[in-house]
Amino acid sequence: MYRFITEWMETNQLWVTNQPTFERAVRAIGLELEGRGVVNELFTQAVLEQEQTIPSGVADVAVPVAVIDVPRHVTRKDGIALLHLNHPFDVVSITGEPIRAEMLFFVTAITEARREAFHKLMDDLLMNDEALQALAHIKSRSGLYHLQTMDLKAFSS
Repeated sequence: MYRFITEWMETNQLWVTNQPTFERAVRAIGLELEGRGVVNELFTQAVLEQEQTIPSGVADVAVPVAVIDVPRHVTRKDGIALLHLNHPFDVVSITGEPIRAEMLFFVTAITEARREAFHKLMDDLLMNDEALQALAHIKSRSGLYHLQTMDLKAFSS
């Protein structure tokens, strides 16, 4: 059985940015997520502080990405937000290796059970080179709609 990318990625959870650094990208997406009631006003500070101790970069995948596990104390709604980077920048992986991220995923979950479910979805996506590469090329809400109409199967379960 398969799940489609758009089963967990709503069009209002997809953004594109020209910001040149991790900090500026987090500030930009923080304003969007706060405005939509997904996170509270402490989001940017919490993510930037967390990144110093728990780097988010993911190496050894088809498309270099960062997966940011947003702290629960700043989360208001469950979801996975995707930020495409028009100008990829360096982030650090948990092993200390710098990678040039093309996308940032922000996992927001209110409960631990929901967080675990999102982590499984992210693990499945990161191991599916074809789906990850397709998602890397979708940089608009209409593009995400077309991805859904192409029936790209992203997650096996």
